[in-house]
Amino acid sequence: MKSSIGKAVTGTLLSLLVACTAETPPAVSQSAQADIDQIDLIIDGRYVVTMDANETIIENGAVAIDDGVIIATGASDAINSEYSAAQTLSGENRVVMPGLVNGHQHAAMTILRGVADDLALMDWLNNYIFPAEVEFVDAEFVRIGTELSCWEMIRGGTTTFVDMYYYPDVIAEVIDSCGMRALISATVIDQRSPDAE
Repeated sequence: MKSSIGKAVTGTLLSLLVACTAETPPAVSQSAQADIDQIDLIIDGRYVVTMDANETIIENGAVAIDDGVIIATGASDAINSEYSAAQTLSGENRVVMPGLVNGHQHAAMTILRGVADDLALMDWLNNYIFPAEVEFVDAEFVRIGTELSCWEMIRGGTTTFVDMYYYPDVIAEVIDSCGMRALISATVIDQRSPDAE
């Protein structure tokens, strides 16, 4: 499940929207290298959306990250002349921005897509989804569905989400393995549920 994007998001709340490739930093002379700070990661972008108080968008910008913390943003040339990174992600024709937050998710339910569509909510829930969950949802279902959902969220720029579904301990393990952040809640329901003892 881990990807270069997933690793980049860990601890930084940054997302490079669209796949990117690692790039070797430009060679620097030894005398100039003494003045350059060594850091973990530089992410370049055609546009860097800072989300600061002035809503600054930096064209041809970069973000410097060390030990999971954003330490600088600015013009790509300036960042790359001040810092040397163990890894650089090229953001040519891409937007670098803070990760998106999904405030309401039942991640494992991605597997239930298409079970029933275009119905009123209570008809959909009571006559299709709840019966399908009782029949098919177990810890393995939740693991696979949550992995798929995490992959989709990372690919789309979501780095943090709120999840409420069955087998929350399994959900937590998957999220940890994917390098994402989440607030996890157990499901409370007044009918038979898949994880009822």
